[in-house]
Amino acid sequence: MPTSSPASSPSRRRGGRPGRADTEQLGAAILAAAEQVFLAEGFGGARMESIAAAAGTTKQTVYARFGSKEALFIEVSNGLLKERFTPVSSEQGNLRDALVEVADQMLAAMLDPRLVRMHCIITAEAERFPELARLSDRDESFPGRTILLTLLTDAAARGEIDCPDPHRAMLMLQHMVLAAPLRAASLGLDTFNASACHDWTRYAVDLFLNGVRPRRG
Repeated sequence: MPTSSPASSPSRRRGGRPGRADTEQLGAAILAAAEQVFLAEGFGGARMESIAAAAGTTKQTVYARFGSKEALFIEVSNGLLKERFTPVSSEQGNLRDALVEVADQMLAAMLDPRLVRMHCIITAEAERFPELARLSDRDESFPGRTILLTLLTDAAARGEIDCPDPHRAMLMLQHMVLAAPLRAASLGLDTFNASACHDWTRYAVDLFLNGVRPRRG
């Protein structure tokens, strides 16, 4: 008796060019299957054959769509992250509120148990799979980075902050927000509950702004 895959994959077509709905459904099935396999097996232990079988397709199709196992892993991560972020903008006077809003989104996203697990996988397997580490560290792989960079670049252009290198400043603020909570979560330490996260993001943003606001006098 045939069994359904965990990804609820579409049935294989017998021939002809697949329609747009079929294409999107298959892509979603591959990503759902890949998420399950990566979280269970890690990166090195995950087999593309297993992902393809769970999605109801072939390994060749998976490679044709995503190019490499590393790229597929990042696409899974991107899918988990992008649902966590909403656009944030700031004008003169409300930069702190905007930065806190992004910081809250970043911390909530990265403390999702699935993303904690993926962070641990990348950290543990980066030496064996340097391309995975490289792809995971691109700005476009983390929506929080691009939002923060836009906010800081615009604030610097307005003269609201003294920041000759907004990209460097963005990375510093990201680490101030994420490093300690994510490390605690990775080690299984239950130290950042909702109240602690609330206090942490605001303190990090205030500390950061105290360092980049123009000095008067």
